[in-house]
Amino acid sequence: MLTVTLETCTGADQALTAHLASAVQARDVPPSVLERLRQALATTTHRAFQRDGTRLIRVTVSTRVTQPQATRASAGWGFFIVERAAGDAEHQQIEVFLYPDGC
Repeated sequence: MLTVTLETCTGADQALTAHLASAVQARDVPPSVLERLRQALATTTHRAFQRDGTRLIRVTVSTRVTQPQATRASAGWGFFIVERAAGDAEHQQIEVFLYPDGC
């Protein structure tokens, strides 16, 4: 699992792109899936910062990539994103789960 914490929306896209590249480095994730995931994550992150533009908030993005079974080649990849707010509403958590089809 990889985690990145953002305290401002400025530069978030670059940080998220580097974060995702690190998370999938050893996997055979097609560029088209990675791009869709990057766009969805960027939208989710921007939404977290827009919820309350007057306060400083912290957004933590955690990425989990499931390892495909070694004996079986993955035909595709899927992902889902979970958003959570901490009780103080100043910390947003975004979890990304990326998995090979058939896991």
